[in-house]
This record gives sequence, structure tokens and C-alpha cells, in this order.
Amino acid sequence: MKLTIVAAATAVLVAAPLNAQRQNAVFPYQVETVALENGLHAHLVKAPTPGQVAYITIVRTGSRDEVEKGKSGFAHFFEHMMFHGTQKYPDYDGETTKLGAFRNGTTNQDRTLYYLVANSAYLDKIADIEADRFQNLKYTEAEFKTEAGAILGEHQQGARDPDRFLNERVRETVFRQHPYGHTTIGYEADVRAMPQGYAYSLDFFDRFYRPENVTVVIAGDVDFGKAKALVRARYAGWRRGYRPATIPAEPPQSAPRRQAVTYPGRTLPIVSIHHRAPAWSATDRRSVALEVLGRVAFGSNSPLYRRLVLQERRAQSLAQSFFLNRDPYIVTVEAMASRAEDAASVEADILAEMTRYQNELVEPQRIADAKRNLKYGFLMGLESPLDIASAFVRPVANSGRAEALEEYYRTLEAVTPEDVREAARTYLVETARTTVVMTQGS
Repeated sequence: MKLTIVAAATAVLVAAPLNAQRQNAVFPYQVETVALENGLHAHLVKAPTPGQVAYITIVRTGSRDEVEKGKSGFAHFFEHMMFHGTQKYPDYDGETTKLGAFRNGTTNQDRTLYYLVANSAYLDKIADIEADRFQNLKYTEAEFKTEAGAILGEHQQGARDPDRFLNERVRETVFRQHPYGHTTIGYEADVRAMPQGYAYSLDFFDRFYRPENVTVVIAGDVDFGKAKALVRARYAGWRRGYRPATIPAEPPQSAPRRQAVTYPGRTLPIVSIHHRAPAWSATDRRSVALEVLGRVAFGSNSPLYRRLVLQERRAQSLAQSFFLNRDPYIVTVEAMASRAEDAASVEADILAEMTRYQNELVEPQRIADAKRNLKYGFLMGLESPLDIASAFVRPVANSGRAEALEEYYRTLEAVTPEDVREAARTYLVETARTTVVMTQGS
């Protein structure tokens, strides 16, 4: 497969500090942005990591984009295929090993991420290798079928993992239209049929792996002038052509849903409670307050956690996931009961806590502590060039804009106890609730 390269003269370079007012910025490092005429953006981050650089590529395509019937799993498939090489660099692993580089990729619902960490002295070579594979990936039908078979093996290996088993049941219960209804690895039938999808795979790459849909972040021991020149030289000729998927909106949920599932193995009872949630927004206080609510009400420092897990020990665990997605998704509270007879009371206590937060204001100090935990947990995590570059993954994947990183933390700072109560009243409602209870088979 070969993409036509147009003249680099079509590129326009725009460089400006992402953090225009450094004194008010949360992100502690200097950032400059390169915007090319073909739609690609590159964010360059200068950090005190002598001799080290991280190079990540964010493709804003994940399992949410798999809308065609029978074609789930292809975003994850390309996470594998992108390491197969090109005509210029047929042995990607060999080339990057010679540089001493650590490299890998990950896929989720909203994006596919590729990362590489190496000595900054090799940045020129890294940029050449990475830009080339995103523009000129090449694989035969035989190589495609071999990789598709390996993915089926991966699917089968995790088929009876209890977390994945429960996750699949939750998705099929919550989502009737939106492709969030299938997991990233895809439906088993689709993965089994994947070896016959070679032509479809070529079109998938041609549709989604285009500069308008890609963001590059280079972080660490970076010389801005040289890095800008590299971005312009390596990516300016990449031709536009992104064709976004038409993703069906999930209809509103008007009544609670409940599902009892039996796991074909040994497990303690798991009560998994979900509520329909809004799309991620860096500027909407109510949606950011919803993330704060998850920590305050159901996190490991919450009164409910202390009571259920530490004091009464009716639950082995209590966990929450209130991080929002690119499209409207769900927020989750999940508990593993200590005994079968504890499951009903654990569920009742979780629901009672949701009602309490709808009616009462949280103490301001607890809100302040949760906000500090989110902010300084983020900052404490910026330990390596890869950590620093990865700070942009969530805002870019969800909004397409790196500026959303600073916007999010400004909005977080403004969240009040009233905002948290309003988030509980708006989203933790019975009509938007789906409960899945998993118990072990006989």
C-alpha cells in the first residue's frame, strides 16, 4: 500500500506557546505547537530529562469508530499491524532495537496510541521511522492473515477473564446503538472472520490514518528549532483524506435496566452499577464535578469504602470509574461482596449513598481534598518523558485539542459542593441506571 506524497511546500508552520500565561498554567513545562496545513498537529515539550525523549502518536480512532456490522476489532488490529514495517524500513523492530528504543501501542474506545522512548540523539532517525510508517505502512495478505490469527488467540486467551466477561455483559446491556457496546478487542465472531478482511483493512488504514486525525507529541530533551524542522520535513507531504465514521447516538434511557449473569467459573458476587454519563468536557463544570463526585463518594478515602470494606467487611472491594469518554458513556460503581448473602445489602448501601449526595452538600474540605488529589496526582505522575508526553493523550483523544489540558484543570479548580450535588442529581438517577450482578455458576 502506498500513499501519494505531495510537495512539502504545501505545509504551513505555526509555532506558539501552548501555555500563553505560564503563571496560571498547571502543566509545568514549556510547550510549542506545530500546525501543518494538512491538519497534523505536533506538540513539543521541553522537559529536564537529559538525553531522553518520548515520541508518541495519537490516532483519534478507537473501537467507537467501528460502526460497520461484522467489523469490530479493527482499531485494535492496527495497533498490531503498525509494527510490520514499510518499504523503507521493512524491519521496524530491528530498526528501533538498534536505537535502544522502548516502544509499544495501546487501543481503547476513543483512540489508538503509539509510543517510543529513546536517546534524544536519535530524534532525527525516530521521526523518520515514525512518520514513514504512518504514511507508508505495507503488509501482504499473508501477513495480514497471520496477525489476524494471533489476535484471535489473544481474544481466546482472555475470553474467560472475569473482568472481561462482566464488561461484555455490561456493554451489551447498556448500549443498543452506539459502538461502545462492544469491547476494544471486538466480538468473537468478527475476530474469527477477520482473516477474510484484508481489503477492508486497507480501506480502514486509508480512512483513519490521515494527518487530520493524528497528533504527535515529542517530549523530553527537545530542541524546539530542530524538532519543528523535523516535523515539517517528515509530515508536510502527508496527504489529507480522513473519512470519519458516522457514529449512531445512543437513544436516551428512560427506565432502569437490570441483568443477572452467571460466570462460568469461581468468583465472589460482583455488583456493578452504571449510570449514563455525558461526553467529556474540559469546560463544563457539571461534568468535571461528576468526576470529583466519584472520588468523594466512592473512592478509597470515602466513608462508604471505609464502612463496607474496612470496618464491616461486607465487601472485598469497592471501586469507581467516573472518568468520561469522547462520547456519552457511563460512570460505574462496582463492589465485590464478601459473601453471596452480602450482595443485596452492599447494593442497597451504594444506592443510598447516591441518594445522600443528591440531597446533601459535601463538606467543602472534602471537595478541596479531592480536587487537590486529582491535580497533584497528575503532576506527581510526570516522572518520565513518556509520562509527560502522555499528559496530552486524554485531552487530545476526547476533544482534538491539547489546550483542553489547561482548560480542564481551570474548570476543576472552580468546582463547588453545589456543582457536585447537581452532578449527582443530574446523572445518578434511577432511569439512567443499569445494574449487572455477576455470580458464579454451579
